[in-house]
Amino acid sequence: MSHPNLLTSTREPLDVELKVKEGKIPDDLSGFVFINSGAGTVNSGGLPYERYLPDGKFNQEFGSPVINGDGYMFRFDLTEAGKVKLKTRLLKTPCFYADLGSSPILNGKDNPYADIAFKNKGLARMSMKLGTRNQINTAITPFQQPGNDEARLLATFDAGRPFEFDPDSMELITPIGENKFWRAGTPPFLQNPFPMILTTAHPVYDPETREVFSVNFTKTTKSLLKATEIFDRIFEDEESLEKRLEEKIDHWKNYESTENVVEEVNDFFYEAGAKPKKETFWEKLKAFYWRVIGHKFSNENAVYLIKWMGEKKPKAYKIVNEDGSAIEIAHNMHQIGFSKDYIILADTNFKFTLDVMMNNPFPNNEKIDSFLRDLLDGAQNDYSSLYIIPRKQLIDEKKEVMAHKVVLPLETVHFSVDYNNDDDIITIHTAHNCCACPAEWIRYYDKLKCSGELIDAQRVGMLAVGEMDIGKIGKVLIDVKNRDVLESESTFLHLTGDLDEKDPGPHTWGVGLYTYRDMLSPDKNVDKIEHVFWQAYGMSDQMLTDFMYNLYECSDRNRIYSAEEMLGFSKKGAPFILQTVETASMKVIDHYSFPNDTFMWSLQFVPSSNLNSGIVSSLNGYILCTVVGKEENSYNLSSYYSEIWLFDAKNLKRGPVVKLHHESLQFAFTIHSVWVEKALNVSIPSYKIDIRQDYNEQIKRVKGRRLRKKIQSLMDENVYPHFR
Repeated sequence: MSHPNLLTSTREPLDVELKVKEGKIPDDLSGFVFINSGAGTVNSGGLPYERYLPDGKFNQEFGSPVINGDGYMFRFDLTEAGKVKLKTRLLKTPCFYADLGSSPILNGKDNPYADIAFKNKGLARMSMKLGTRNQINTAITPFQQPGNDEARLLATFDAGRPFEFDPDSMELITPIGENKFWRAGTPPFLQNPFPMILTTAHPVYDPETREVFSVNFTKTTKSLLKATEIFDRIFEDEESLEKRLEEKIDHWKNYESTENVVEEVNDFFYEAGAKPKKETFWEKLKAFYWRVIGHKFSNENAVYLIKWMGEKKPKAYKIVNEDGSAIEIAHNMHQIGFSKDYIILADTNFKFTLDVMMNNPFPNNEKIDSFLRDLLDGAQNDYSSLYIIPRKQLIDEKKEVMAHKVVLPLETVHFSVDYNNDDDIITIHTAHNCCACPAEWIRYYDKLKCSGELIDAQRVGMLAVGEMDIGKIGKVLIDVKNRDVLESESTFLHLTGDLDEKDPGPHTWGVGLYTYRDMLSPDKNVDKIEHVFWQAYGMSDQMLTDFMYNLYECSDRNRIYSAEEMLGFSKKGAPFILQTVETASMKVIDHYSFPNDTFMWSLQFVPSSNLNSGIVSSLNGYILCTVVGKEENSYNLSSYYSEIWLFDAKNLKRGPVVKLHHESLQFAFTIHSVWVEKALNVSIPSYKIDIRQDYNEQIKRVKGRRLRKKIQSLMDENVYPHFR
């Protein structure tokens, strides 16, 4: 069934058999595909985030990025010939139920917990009293316990610990590690029951050693401190703050120095939020902390590698530079990887930190919202730093391990690593989103750079990835012993295609997600990745905003094309594309260009069950994609469909072999995926965390008896009954 809005998503649980729209379902499909996504909040009931609530009041969530939403998991059952069965469920963490119970939208303003409810504040959903929502809406990591061949699955997020979920029922089983094991990414005085854990959305599992690796990092960069200072008071007395802030902005805009503006903004919030007659001792202490101590004694810059093999308490190693100094993460650690002898950590170019998590406090006020975005945002680095850790150093007695730092000359968000690292040469397959920013999203007041027109309302909340340079597909060889990128043996492939043609052919405008056979397999490692199937999301004058242009127009960046040249390319546009790269030659050997106004979001390799076909193993299967497309009806009105397309991996140019749909299937934006051979009921693990005990320990640390009592009541009534 089509729907009127491009960004439409349901949150309803589905148990359906998909219907064939075109083509025929192959008989040799196998296993299960899981795809993660965000699907709005407890208040929105899905997507889009509407501008107004049913009572006519402005919706505070309007304009939120689509990736700020509860995890909504898709499971495609491909085990029965000629059928594709779909099951979907929301991933309901403890903070999900706290969100549900505290919502004033659902429970009315008389709800006793309304004053501590979560709110969308940018990329994150937060409450200064409760903490940060762990939405586990990004990726999936399969793994096996030592001595047990059951396929188990983790749902993951960049700002929260991973949760294991049952692949059959799709209900959560347990978080990995107790709250007290993880180091919170927010300042030490913010003792919330739901701490923000800065980790990776892509923990990895080695089937040979049965080790799961993740990270936990903290930071004390200027952007983190300033964002935290600015918004320490912003949750209090919002109406009066908004009015006074509007009056100040015109004055601040005349300042030449951003540092002076930030200082005055901080002073303003302390003054605006101060309530001397009612201020508690704790509030005074907190203000003193920021003014006198906070700049020197906040969280440290620190990176911890987490190794876990099914214990209740994982092992943490502090990772330092070779000179013993602390590692400072500039952006995020969205992706990590591994080879036979090394763990590879990356400071990836995805700004999932407080400066963008919390720069949207008054979404209905263009003046304030645009001012704070300009003040807090900045362009991402045009390089990425890798930290390579010899696995032989990871012995139980050690607490601190040195990493070898290697700098990639381009922005990187995602990568995969060949398991084979003979002669200490690591081969990394990289996605380079050059002069693009997946952490930014389109605001309702944004204007298009190419035309000067206001952004299409249908695209509000989409990632603002109107790129400002051409993307690249990389194969990077690193000589670990010499801490060096082997430039002569590395390749950074970029293709413009022929933008004057309807089908421009293979291109790398907007390099996105990718897949290959046995990617993230819980059963086997890939010694050498031979064929990679890449998504490029193309280019459109409907996606390049003034803000993104201004953010990345600087000529000092490492770029192929100038900002002015990118305007010309954007006006011509390029479609979404699916293409096969042969890694030996680093050439595109096959591709399919999607029709105009068609979006391909996720892609996953599905092995063929026919093992004796004589086809190269890495091409013997299918590529399953999630697709959102536009269509016109007889009244010349636009509507959008959500479909599943499957391609023959060895013949993409043929087009989809089948298109599948269902009237209940609606998704706006899906993210990472995984294929597993089996998805049966799994046993209850020995490491299962007692949720009541885990969070009660957090509540004990909350300052203020009344607040502590309120939070305890919220948890007792709305959270703990769901976790027996």
